[in-house]
Amino acid sequence: MKKKPKAESSATDGIRNIDLVLRGMPGTPLVIHAFAEKAKQEIRDKQQKKAKKAHEERKPLEECEAAKYVDEAGRECAPITAIKKAIISAATAFDDLTKVGLRQAIFVSPKTGPGLLVPIEKHDGSPAVGVMREDAVTIGINTRGLSYRPEYREWQLRVNIEYNPRIVSEEQLLALVDQAGWGVGICEGRPERSSALGWGRFVRVNGKK
Repeated sequence: MKKKPKAESSATDGIRNIDLVLRGMPGTPLVIHAFAEKAKQEIRDKQQKKAKKAHEERKPLEECEAAKYVDEAGRECAPITAIKKAIISAATAFDDLTKVGLRQAIFVSPKTGPGLLVPIEKHDGSPAVGVMREDAVTIGINTRGLSYRPEYREWQLRVNIEYNPRIVSEEQLLALVDQAGWGVGICEGRPERSSALGWGRFVRVNGKK
């Protein structure tokens, strides 16, 4: 009697996922700075050795709008990659987890579905609208300038995290998320940056399978 062939195991066998709401801590705004198309064009022109244009008059409101991430539905968003980067960086606080292993073990996406942008909400779930802020920033090594970026004082993000329990348990994952929110943060002025302004810190307000 012939033996039945064994079913080949799939890499996705046993993969789990969890939905989370990540809410900004009081006093830690979310500050976004997308790479504006105008800045990209200036880099292209420089690489192509085109003549340098005279500096145009700055328009703060336009610069602020250009610094926003906006999805196809017109919602203001944050880059979903910022969440995974924060979780990976949080691994330095744990002895039994490595950044290399985690990069292959967790995948973060917006709760609304696959995509690179996650909508920014107020605490009641309504769309958040950024308010322009002006900050003195260092450009290059010694040059100082002003930056105009959107700020969200009340904010939350809804995400879904797929994870491989053979590499990271649910308990470890939630501990990583908590550490990422407390000590790493996301986007501009986050604690792990040299500016260490303490912006972009968050807490996990739920964790539902």
